[in-house]
Amino acid sequence: MKILFLYKYANYEPLGLMILSAELKKAGHMCAFVDVKLEKNFIKTVVGLSPDIIAYSVITGSHNYYKNINLKLKKHCSFLSVFGGPHCTFFPDFIHEEGVDIICRGEADRSIVMLADALEQKHDYCSIPNLWVKKQGEIFKNEMADLCVNLDTISFPDRNLVNVYSHYRSMKRRDVITSRGCPYNCTYCFNHAGKALYKSKGRYVRQRSVDNVIEELVILKDKHGSRKFHFQDDVFTVNRNWTFEFCNAYKQQVQLPFEVQLRVNLVDDEIVKALKEAGCVLAMYGIESGNDAIRNEVLNRKISRSKIVETAALFRRYGIRTMSVNMLGLPDESFENALETLRLNIDCKPSYAWNSLYHPYPMTKLAAYSIEKGYFDGDIHSFNESFLFSRSVMKTPDIRRIENLHFLFPIAVDFPVCLSIVKWATKLRLTGFYKFLFFLHRVFAAVVSLRRITMSEIFVYEKSRFFAVKKQWQKL
Repeated sequence: MKILFLYKYANYEPLGLMILSAELKKAGHMCAFVDVKLEKNFIKTVVGLSPDIIAYSVITGSHNYYKNINLKLKKHCSFLSVFGGPHCTFFPDFIHEEGVDIICRGEADRSIVMLADALEQKHDYCSIPNLWVKKQGEIFKNEMADLCVNLDTISFPDRNLVNVYSHYRSMKRRDVITSRGCPYNCTYCFNHAGKALYKSKGRYVRQRSVDNVIEELVILKDKHGSRKFHFQDDVFTVNRNWTFEFCNAYKQQVQLPFEVQLRVNLVDDEIVKALKEAGCVLAMYGIESGNDAIRNEVLNRKISRSKIVETAALFRRYGIRTMSVNMLGLPDESFENALETLRLNIDCKPSYAWNSLYHPYPMTKLAAYSIEKGYFDGDIHSFNESFLFSRSVMKTPDIRRIENLHFLFPIAVDFPVCLSIVKWATKLRLTGFYKFLFFLHRVFAAVVSLRRITMSEIFVYEKSRFFAVKKQWQKL
């Protein structure tokens, strides 16, 4: 079978698709990759590849974008469309959309291989676990498969899949994931819904062995020229003993800078010291809201203000750059509450204060609360694919001023002397101008403050958009 993964570049490597490609290739299937953002004419490229399956991974907000692309492609070639990702997992009625042949709920590592095998052998594929299949006007809804408990048995991501583009080949910072699942139940996150979906299907939070992770990193360093790693894990330090074991092995065998995402309640002096000695250069942690009631009761974060400020100071003491993560436009949030988030970030002094406008994703407790309170009408099709540059779908009293604050937020954190000016500026109808400032500051922070990307990498990306590399199946 010939499987094509279609994707739109979003500032990180599509590890999920790359893992699926590795599993499919191991089973003897052929895989290709098209990044619509890096192609001059992606329809012509797809038609030339003539795939049997086109697979998409979608979140709520990007679902309409990929659905429309799929409909365009259906007019030019014949294939089976498979949609997976969080949107399909928690909103399986997506199967009813025109042009959608199959959706995959949950982890697809085994299901997509079973599907490709069945098609190759001309067997029935309507009863494969995790899949909802639309065939001849009938929809077959299959049960969830048990979770894969031993993550070491899953193939390393297929880096060659995306390396058909010079932009991906030139990336010095590579994405890696060492675990699946999160033990926490934040109301805005899909993990509590995921646990319910996979109830009695196996351990939800799983982690690869240190040896398995180190093996992948050494390959990336020696064979792919990687010079930095970003760990995509929801909470990198979720297992204290694993963290210490990893740091010891990493500084002996890898010795490259890396970035992590974590929760401040799982960090102390010993952990930060171990991360620093191993080579950690950037730690990303969630503040989410500066208002205690919203953060701990509405969002269920259960983290005190003092712990956030204390941990931020700890990272500064060890010389590790930080990126705080925040949301604005939350349920029950007033403009003054949003300013509390801004002031807490000023106290924490992060290298960059990342913030987004809240999206009430389906099947989350906070989305249900937003609908119940009348803040959201429940229309998921109103979501824009970007939660950074789009307007909020929430109907809270101060939402338009909060939108303006969102775009001025990281600038105000860097220059707190401007706080009074920022408060006044949020009343003006200059959202377009504020978006432009937000974008410029974001690029500056990525290159200078966080040192996550170089100007040469930006140049290669822009060049790739005009000179896309295309490969036929026989060359893969």
